[in-house]
Amino acid sequence: MVQAYVFNTGRTSVDVKVDVRAEDPRKGEERKTTASFFTFVALDEEGTPTEVPDLECPTEEEVALREEAVEGRKQQFEDLVDRMED
Repeated sequence: MVQAYVFNTGRTSVDVKVDVRAEDPRKGEERKTTASFFTFVALDEEGTPTEVPDLECPTEEEVALREEAVEGRKQQFEDLVDRMED
């Protein structure tokens, strides 16, 4: 199963988190296999970055998902910096 959702917007960008889960059909058990973050830049007809609307999180669940994803993205960058310094 693949689940993706927008968790943040910048002035011209949209951040998306994608979670992938696998299921063992014999046992009916699911497990998380992959999580990844993508940043997309909105472009106008001429290929120039264009503004995107602010992300609205009307429910507590959406706020929690956003906070979790923002923290995950932050940790991902910190891990990358640590690997580059080694």
